[in-house]
This record gives sequence, structure tokens and C-alpha cells, in this order.
Amino acid sequence: MTTPDWQQVKSIFNVAVDLASGDRSAYLQEACRGDLVLKREVESLLASHEHTEGFLESTAVAEAASVLERDLSRRWIGRRIGPYELIEELGRGGMGQVFRARRADGQYQSEVAIKLVPAAFASPAVERRFAAERQILAGLVHPGIARLLDGGTTADNVPYLVMELVEGRPIDDYCNANKPSIESRLRLFLSVCEAVSYAHRQLVVHRDLKPNNIFITTDATVKLLDFGVAKVLDSMAPPGGQATVTLLRAFTLTFASPEQIRGEPVTTASDVYSLGVLLYHLLTGVSPYRCANGPLSALSREICEKQPMPPSAVATRSSGSGDPGSIRIGTDLDSIAMLALQKDPVRRYASVDLLAADVRRYLESRPVLSHGNALAYRVGKFARRNRLATVVSLAVALAFIMIVVLVARNERARAVQSAQRLAAAHRTARFLLQELQQRGDAAAAALEAGNDDQVVTRLEAIAARTQDEEALHRELEILIPAEVHASTAPSSRR
Repeated sequence: MTTPDWQQVKSIFNVAVDLASGDRSAYLQEACRGDLVLKREVESLLASHEHTEGFLESTAVAEAASVLERDLSRRWIGRRIGPYELIEELGRGGMGQVFRARRADGQYQSEVAIKLVPAAFASPAVERRFAAERQILAGLVHPGIARLLDGGTTADNVPYLVMELVEGRPIDDYCNANKPSIESRLRLFLSVCEAVSYAHRQLVVHRDLKPNNIFITTDATVKLLDFGVAKVLDSMAPPGGQATVTLLRAFTLTFASPEQIRGEPVTTASDVYSLGVLLYHLLTGVSPYRCANGPLSALSREICEKQPMPPSAVATRSSGSGDPGSIRIGTDLDSIAMLALQKDPVRRYASVDLLAADVRRYLESRPVLSHGNALAYRVGKFARRNRLATVVSLAVALAFIMIVVLVARNERARAVQSAQRLAAAHRTARFLLQELQQRGDAAAAALEAGNDDQVVTRLEAIAARTQDEEALHRELEILIPAEVHASTAPSSRR
């Protein structure tokens, strides 16, 4: 082979570029099968890639590859795969192409999506991934996940999957076109979380959650697509050993988690991070990364090292997020998004269900877990959640306080009046007692025989009830002998 086939070069390069240096040499030896020219071409591309960031994406080679892929697509249009005829290409990814196909055997009319790996893209690693995707999809039966209908291998050994055809558009395009409210966006996001949570319960991690893999159908329901790089959790680590899987980085960088970029073992926390990026996009219409359109090395460093700005701090929004200022992002949504976007997987939400639960709490005006547990925050949330009851309760409380204040004020006024009357009675009683003592020895002797303190107390009680001097004199007739009173009465009336 004097001139290597470009599709083979590209296919082998796409796999080898993401392998650790220790694994790359063995893979090249197996993939090239003794073809030294092919091996040297791939090694040349790998060496160029090490020194030129994004080589395939930033040079004329990428355009040449695109032309070849389009030509390859045209060759498939009109061909039969089983009972289906391929009509048009719907999309392509790192390990295959997806075509719209219609039933062509006359049994009944239907359209499906067929994903296949053209022979030029085939490699042992890609074929293993394709077989794994088929097995994963066979175990996922959920209304929010595109169904696997059939699968197999064509007569020329091209593996294929027959899947449910999802008519719709990516979730970000849907929001751009319809400009739904923030509540509607969050409810779509919750539907995505429900589908991802179901996959996690089946021990499947998607690993490539992004808008192009999340479609909104014509009836506004969510469909999760493309499990091409999904992984079964219990297959990520060898028995009795630690997880040493080397990831094939066929994911979208701007939605990948830091551990994916670093090549570390992937868990459900990686999908939580990708959902955090998706939530950020739905709230702001932009990426959380300033280097999203810059060099891959700068973007990778930002994803791994720099915490993004909170959604509410993003001043410039794309047209897809609605008119500027039309969507208000509060601190609760900030805290939810930023917790999902923590660099350390341990510090994120422990599961997709917990992330979804916090979003539901926000929609129900309940305290979100990511915001903390301050009393003032919880009281404020309760008030907003129960506006009518809070207003009524405040009105009742204010009325009760006013009644208490009025009653206390009246009691205080009566107490002051009573004290004033008692003081006046005391003065009157003392005055009368002194006057009696000054009238003569008989009155004084009569008083000494009794207890003048008791007399004063009795007079004070009478004076407290009435200020009538005649009543006081009548009381004196009881307390003092008649002859004493008679001798003093004229003087007491002066």
C-alpha cells in the first residue's frame, strides 16, 4: 500500500489520539496490521497534533475530511438495510452516521433512524463501542429515551442500529425559537433529569449530554439520544481492581466534566456536571466558559481549573434566551447551577435526583438545599410560597398586637387612676385623723385605745371608693365613740 487510505488514517487517528502513550503503540500495531505506510501516516498526524492544537479542526485537512464524508453519505442514500431504505443523512458523529429510513418491504409504512458505521470508519475499538451501545440501548426502556428497535450487520459487515425516529429539534434550538419562560425551561430540564436518572438506575452513564443529544419533539416532550459513548458502570473497573479504564474522548468538550478531560474514571457525577452546563445554557443562552470558542488547550484548562461566573452575573445573553432582562435569574438558580458545576465530583450533587429535587423546590418556592439553611432565608421562602396565608396571618397578628396594646394602655391608665385615688384617700384619711387628734383629749384617748393604723386603712378604703366627705364622717361615727365624735364633729366640718 503506497498511499494510505484517508478514512483509515482518520479512523485510527481518532482512536489513538485519546489513548495513553503506553497504550497507543500497542493499538497502532493492532490497527495497522503491519502496514508501515499507514502506521507512519498516523504517527505523523499524532506528532503534529501534539504541537498544533486542534489539528484536524483548524486546517485544510478537516475540510477534506468533510468532503469525503459527504461523498460517503451520498453512496449510502437509496441503499437497503434489511426492510428499510435510507432516505437522507440526519447527522454524524465520531463513530458513525445516522440516516432517516423508511420501510420498503410493503408490510406497513413507517420511518426510523438507522445508525451505522461505514467500513472506512471501522476499527476494532469502534466496533466494540458500537456493540456496547446496542446492548445498552436494548436495556433502556423509558419514554424519555429514544428506543432501539433492531440491529445487526449488513451483508458487507457494516454494523447498524435501527432506532425510533425522533421528529423535533435540539433543546437549545427549541428555546431559541419558542422563548419559553424560565419555569417552562426548568420543567424541560426536569424531564431531561428524569431520563438521565433512569439510565443511572440501570447503571448506565451517558457521558455526552449536550443539546444535540436532547431533542424536544413536536408534542413538546423530551427525548434523550445517542448513547454512543455511554458506559455501563459495573464494566468500568476490572474485578478486584481499581477503575483503570482509558476513555475514548468522543464527547463534546464544552459539555464534558473535568474528570473526563483529565481521563479519570467517570461516574454519574460526570453526567451531573454536564447537566449543570446544560442548565447554564438554558438560563443564559451562553456557555459558562469564556474560552468556549478559543483554543482547545485554554478551554480544557478553564473547564478543569476555573469556576464560571454565576448565571445571574452573565450580562450578555444570546438571542435564544429572550429579550435582555426578560429572564431574571435569582440566587437560588445561581446556587443550583454552581453546585452542579463544582470541579470536584465529591462536592457536586450526589445524584441527578438531588439536582432535580432542588429545581423542583425552586419552582415550588421552597428552600433549595444548595442555598443553605439560614432561618431568614427559609422564612422568606415560606412567605412567598404561602402569600395569602402569610398576609392573613400578618393581619391577624397585627390586630392581636393592637388589641393587646390597647388593653395594656387602658389597664395602665386605670392603674394610674387607682394609684392617684389611693394617694388622695391616704392624704384625706391622715388629714381627718390629725384633725380629730387636735380636738381634745377625749378623742385622742379614744383613738389611742384603738389602732390608728387600722383607722387610716379603713378611711383609705372608703376614700378610694368615694371622695364624699359626708361618707368619711359616717365612717368616723363607727370608728370613734359617739361622744367623741359629737365633740369633734363641728370642727371637722369646718
